[in-house]
Amino acid sequence: MRISTTMQFTSSLTYIQKANSTVDDSAKRYNTGLKFNTAGENPSGMASKVKYEGAIAAYDQYSKDGGLAANTLSEEETSLQSMWSALSSINTRLIQCVDSSNDDSSLKALAAEIAQTRDHLYDLMNTQNTEGEYIFSGAKSDVPTYTLTSDGHYKCQADGSTRSVLVSPSVTVQVSDSGLDIFENCRTADSMTVTGNPGISSAVISSYGDFGDLYEQYYSSALGANNTLTVNVTPDGAFSLLDQNGQVIEQGEVDKSNGTINVKGMEFTLGDANYVGTISVELDPPNTDNMLNVLTDIVNKINDPTLSNTEKTAAIAKVQKSVGIAMTQYDSYRGQIGARQNTITTVLDSNESLSDIKTESKAKVSEVDAFEAASDLVQSQNQLAVSRQIYSMLSKQSLFDYI
Repeated sequence: MRISTTMQFTSSLTYIQKANSTVDDSAKRYNTGLKFNTAGENPSGMASKVKYEGAIAAYDQYSKDGGLAANTLSEEETSLQSMWSALSSINTRLIQCVDSSNDDSSLKALAAEIAQTRDHLYDLMNTQNTEGEYIFSGAKSDVPTYTLTSDGHYKCQADGSTRSVLVSPSVTVQVSDSGLDIFENCRTADSMTVTGNPGISSAVISSYGDFGDLYEQYYSSALGANNTLTVNVTPDGAFSLLDQNGQVIEQGEVDKSNGTINVKGMEFTLGDANYVGTISVELDPPNTDNMLNVLTDIVNKINDPTLSNTEKTAAIAKVQKSVGIAMTQYDSYRGQIGARQNTITTVLDSNESLSDIKTESKAKVSEVDAFEAASDLVQSQNQLAVSRQIYSMLSKQSLFDYI
């Protein structure tokens, strides 16, 4: 086959073009760090890259959402901790109120301090986040959790809704709690309604611990249930506390020195040391109320000059029990928040590890080794240089050189 000068030049130019193209590709891989830039270059590789990028982006979003969720829970936990401390302070003031050495001015000062702490509690229940949302109002986050009505009572405006955040493909974490559940639906101290036949002077709960045990054992929430206990007092000064079926719960004797009966945390003042009759004790249904109303009520009673010391002491004891229940409830929610925070931390740590694995897998599919890319670039540049040298040599000769 005859080789013309034109064929030699054309062949050399083709080699140079291919070498240039190879240098361009090598330079692009070296500069971008990618094995390919379009699906046409590597269809399966691009599909894998897109899949890994989607997974990595999802884990990044989970990390952002988890961080926001952790901040929200931290705000809620801090508020509940402050409320618990406020109630603890109130409990101390209530203990001071029953000190027999207090005069009217001392009681009024203690009542004023309780009222001020109640106001602080009110502010905490209406805690807002940086976006101005009321964190305990549920779905109605633009409305204060509590509002003070014209009659001096505190009304809950929260609904029972909660919000949750997805922190991994299969883990959802609750990031808010409703004030309706925490504050409004908080049980208060158990109570009773007493009727004497003949009538008695007074009846109070002297020990909420003992009365609580009695209540838990004998109160029934069943529809139409009989929740009335009976105290029978006989002429010989003996008494018997009977359950709904007439079975003896406890027996004892009337304290003749002051005409009282003390049994299962209840104290009955008979008014007559020789009292004979029947006392009906109805266990009242469980009651719920927020601490704001409970504290407002006790402040009013402490300041009420018409109430006797015995009545004030009984009212204070009841509020102490209610405060203790609320503190336990708030602490329970703090524990739940802590558990959620731990879940978020664990899941986000796992997400970070999984994201690193996806990133590494993506790199293996789509990214070049830096040393390999540099080597390929140098090699392609050398090939281009050789092609140019050959072309330069050919341009200086003709076929007559070989004849």
